[in-house]
Amino acid sequence: MNTVPNGWVVSTFAELFDRLQYGLTAKADSASFGTRFLRITDLEGGSIDWQSVPGLVFGGETDQYRLDHGDFVFARSGSVEKAARIEHPPDAVFASYLIRGKLLSQSVSDWLRYFILSEDYLRQIRERAAGIGMSNVNATKFSSISVALPPFAEQHRIIAKIDSLFGKTKRARVNLDHTPRLVEKYKQAILASAFRGELTREWSSKNAHTLIVDNHSSKIDARLTELPDLPSNWRWQAISEVMGISGGLIKNPTRSAMAMRRPYLRVANVYANELRLAEIAETGCTEKEFEKTKLVPGDLLIVEGNGSLEQIGRVAIWNNEISECSHQNHIIRARPSEIVEPRYALFWLLSPAGRKAIEAVASSSSGLHTLSITKVGGLPIPLCAKPEQVEIVRLIENAFVWIDRLGAETNSARRLNDHLEQAILTKAFRGELVPQDPNDESASVLLERIRAERLASPEKVRGRAKK
Repeated sequence: MNTVPNGWVVSTFAELFDRLQYGLTAKADSASFGTRFLRITDLEGGSIDWQSVPGLVFGGETDQYRLDHGDFVFARSGSVEKAARIEHPPDAVFASYLIRGKLLSQSVSDWLRYFILSEDYLRQIRERAAGIGMSNVNATKFSSISVALPPFAEQHRIIAKIDSLFGKTKRARVNLDHTPRLVEKYKQAILASAFRGELTREWSSKNAHTLIVDNHSSKIDARLTELPDLPSNWRWQAISEVMGISGGLIKNPTRSAMAMRRPYLRVANVYANELRLAEIAETGCTEKEFEKTKLVPGDLLIVEGNGSLEQIGRVAIWNNEISECSHQNHIIRARPSEIVEPRYALFWLLSPAGRKAIEAVASSSSGLHTLSITKVGGLPIPLCAKPEQVEIVRLIENAFVWIDRLGAETNSARRLNDHLEQAILTKAFRGELVPQDPNDESASVLLERIRAERLASPEKVRGRAKK
């Protein structure tokens, strides 16, 4: 450890903790209530969400492992950087892969609460971790961890400053955490506005175009008869009237023996406005089958689904990312005709009204939710002239670029906020966060009192508690 400020003193966990104790070997049961069983996975960011800590199934004595307010717990295996101070716990014990420390004096409790979050502590833990495949730190190594202690009065000033600054970073984090939801809401608002004709109202007044299809559709699914009004030069049409709808290759054992093999998309490759193509399967097929199911740029890929209503109807657009590619039958292909801009149809199916229509036709009395070629064909689409469709797509994509940039900046701000907290702790444990007061009692006096408390209670058991 580097030279510490005047009045500070370097101590170790061995001096500050009465003992470091390994936890209980037992089985947790998430359906059980009563005694809580604290595990490494329950430690996060120096705190514990007791609501998520499972109950305990154990027939033996647990009193020696019971957690008290002010105890410290440290992970000794795997995620060894995890640690927390226990704050007003329920009836709880701790698991064997945790080490519990009881302080000799609570006068340094708040100081250590922040120390275990600092880069100095994390560095020392990593240096002491050893093991093949999994990091481990035993009680002896924990005992050797060093910590710089300022005078007691200075501790209070530093902690008050950290509390104040962390209050601000916490509020910033809460606000930043709301941003992804706001980003998605804003995108949905843009899409809703687009398909009411609001985005292009001014453009339409200056660029009059006639819609080729000028009759109301009679092929829209009967469950979707109450559709909202559209601008006068728009029309509701069934998707089957303006797009070709077809299924894909049906999986069967005979395909493995076929000479012709082609890559094909599965449900796992298609998400909302996203294709995940890291893993592409191949299948056998005939020339005729491939010609029927071959994908071309502009095809919409719609997940047929079965079960979860939220996942049904995921739709993405194909841009020929893989040449000579087909698709399985659980993906329905919608191929736009010349009067439909493919990205316009994509954004419509992603919009709130489009999703509502998909969920309406996917519902069934049996409780299972699924789409079919017929159901997709009966979906409505608000159709305007193609030049206006192109303009709508341009406006949506421009807005989405700006919104996505906001999301990226939010992620950067979140990372900077985390770095700021660590920088605050670094300055705190170097003595640079608040001014020193030469009248403060030296930390060596505090440390001597703690040593005296240890000597005054020799009967306490130290080291590993017996089970």
